[in-house]
Amino acid sequence: MSLVHLIQVFNDVEADIVEGLLKEHGIVCIRKYKGSRGYMKVVMGTALGVDIYVKPEDYKTAKEIIENTSLEGGYFDYPGNDRD
Repeated sequence: MSLVHLIQVFNDVEADIVEGLLKEHGIVCIRKYKGSRGYMKVVMGTALGVDIYVKPEDYKTAKEIIENTSLEGGYFDYPGNDRD
């Protein structure tokens, strides 16, 4: 199965929020950690961030959901965020 990168978040809490938003709209996603099989997560926690991937056919809708979600305090202000 091919997947496309949707977003990078700081930690598992943020990943849980993104996954919850997508799940509400029927979009399945997976998270990946830097390093071999998540090895770096064990060593460094989520200091390198968490990448969220979706199916190519869900990418456009998922991106719109994330971009149209407004959380106070600029919650999605993390490295790799293309929003200003």
